[in-house]
Amino acid sequence: MADGKYAALSGAIARMHKLDNISEHLASARTPGYKKGTVTFAARLGEATSGMATNATNYTGLTAHQIDFSPGYIEHSGNPLDVAINGEGFFQIQRPEGEFAYTRKGSFQLNGEGLLIDSNGYAVTGPNGEEIILDRPDFDILGDGTVWIEDEQVAQIGLFLFEDTGLLQRAGQDLFVALEDAAPEIHPQPQMIQSSLEGSNVNLMEEMALMTANLRAFEATQKALKTYSDMNAKATELGLLQ
Repeated sequence: MADGKYAALSGAIARMHKLDNISEHLASARTPGYKKGTVTFAARLGEATSGMATNATNYTGLTAHQIDFSPGYIEHSGNPLDVAINGEGFFQIQRPEGEFAYTRKGSFQLNGEGLLIDSNGYAVTGPNGEEIILDRPDFDILGDGTVWIEDEQVAQIGLFLFEDTGLLQRAGQDLFVALEDAAPEIHPQPQMIQSSLEGSNVNLMEEMALMTANLRAFEATQKALKTYSDMNAKATELGLLQ
């Protein structure tokens, strides 16, 4: 009886993790470049190693957090400092400690020194990791990321590819860092769109449907917990009577 109670409890905890995940998606649905995450679960059999398969109990366990890097929609913003990635790739950002991070969020700005920075205030780099400094705000960014002032190329925004995006992990809501063995490559054919931003890849209708389904499943586990608690109470009463 206790095994069933623990199984129901593990199911309730799993649904709470999933609801937290959905809540984060809903809160970030309007954040440019946001990539939703997914949580995966597995059923684990209790007593399976002892050969007592008929008495085995399913426990739900969290197995992994994964990031969905599917592209979001591209929307015209009208701001010349906004840049959207059309296709695969990441912008490279240099953090204050000198390490590189990567993002799909192209809402850039110029600081007082003309340095191109992201929304966190970190420097956006070129293909070779160099800083991008622009002394004038009236420039054009072509599809390959080259930055032109009148008829002169003054810089290029770098775009980078990872062979396995599964080796990226979050370093904040819109930044990702690579594991030690994951080295990016310069995108051979970058495609960028000036004055546009990539939206999040969260589907609101899908998330609302998932929330409804998970709330119902959570309520079912609560009812199961109450049933097992009532059964345990009855068993205790019978034990006292004996």
